Amino acid sequence: MVHGKKPGLDYRQPVGTPRLLHVVNIGLTVLAAACVPAAASVPAVPAHLRVATALVLRLEDMEGGATTSIDSALTAADAADVLGVPGLTGDLFVRNGFENGYVRAFAWRDASLVITKAMASTTYLFADPAGAHTVLSLVGDAADAAGVGRMSLGAALGDESTGFQIDSDQSDAFGASIPMTTTGILFRHANAVSLVSYRAPSDEDDPSYVIGLARRQLDMQKAIAPLGVALPLAVPATRADSSGTTHSFAKGLVLTVSDLPAGMRVRNEGSMSAQEFASGDADMATMLVANGFLSAYGRAFARRSQFGKDATVIRSETAILVDSASAHEALASYSELARAVGARNLGTTGTGDESRAFRIDDYAADASYVEIVFRHRNALSLIEVQFPARMISRSLSLDLAKKQVFYQLADLGMLKPFH
Repeated sequence: MVHGKKPGLDYRQPVGTPRLLHVVNIGLTVLAAACVPAAASVPAVPAHLRVATALVLRLEDMEGGATTSIDSALTAADAADVLGVPGLTGDLFVRNGFENGYVRAFAWRDASLVITKAMASTTYLFADPAGAHTVLSLVGDAADAAGVGRMSLGAALGDESTGFQIDSDQSDAFGASIPMTTTGILFRHANAVSLVSYRAPSDEDDPSYVIGLARRQLDMQKAIAPLGVALPLAVPATRADSSGTTHSFAKGLVLTVSDLPAGMRVRNEGSMSAQEFASGDADMATMLVANGFLSAYGRAFARRSQFGKDATVIRSETAILVDSASAHEALASYSELARAVGARNLGTTGTGDESRAFRIDDYAADASYVEIVFRHRNALSLIEVQFPARMISRSLSLDLAKKQVFYQLADLGMLKPFH
């Protein structure tokens, strides 16, 4: 089979991480990933928010059945305690110009009064945007160190933002374990840092609802300070490449969560063997090794099927071979394998130096796949997008392939990098 389970890259396996942040009294785990700067206009007079109380969500913003569980102002020490990030103390908040903060949390309970869903809306105000950015970055760094998986927001939110999800378990009134998913969004608007987090049973996971809440909270802030304050982005170090014509490292040549549709989260990622890159096909793996397979890297993303016709799983993989001729032979072999298993040839995509696209329908699994395999120099890449049966989107698949080849062009200095 061309598509299938990749050893070490099973998107269905939850990514375990330690607890990083928490909201006191409701047990709502909140985690944050690295911050993704978003473009914003710089106003003539810097925007400045002064009172956090009016900048968090209200009970009327929640779906039915919610009750308010926390409604409280935050001192610098409180703010640090709520985030619970190692090394992020109240004194550090003060040094970065913390002025005031506010948290309002909500809970949904079942008939036994057990909390089934919980949500928290928090805003921290600083003396200037630079202080807000510093604290937000520190939270992001701590999350990266903890290995927290990121989630796509689909579009920019505020001056900079990030999304994340984490799976956990909760016991019900009878002691049975209930899978839970926490979705969180951290963003900055001018001098305000806000965190919106929502925990619900995993089968009720709905990232679009949380993204909508975060945008509603941002709109409350924009009503007071319409324009954000962008900060200069750090200039990345120039990549050193002795030849400038061949790729050496696969990890930077696959998609990141910021490239994906809203709600997609990293399910797994890691280095891959030739056997794993070949989807377990021994003949394909042997061919890769014979053609000078050096290394490979893959990243798998997923979201719940409740998104209807949208893609549910996306895999992005790249293998590095010894030279371009070897990568060309590998692409040809991959194409032959696709035809052998009955994949429908969709033609070329215009990505990279050469490419092929295929469609595979697996009605027994209620799924259809679009697979794009392309070569850029000595890098062989695969984009696999899984949709509900008969619901494929060629435009999405092609857009993802173009984003991945962009990383490869930038890797050899043929384009400016994204960041």
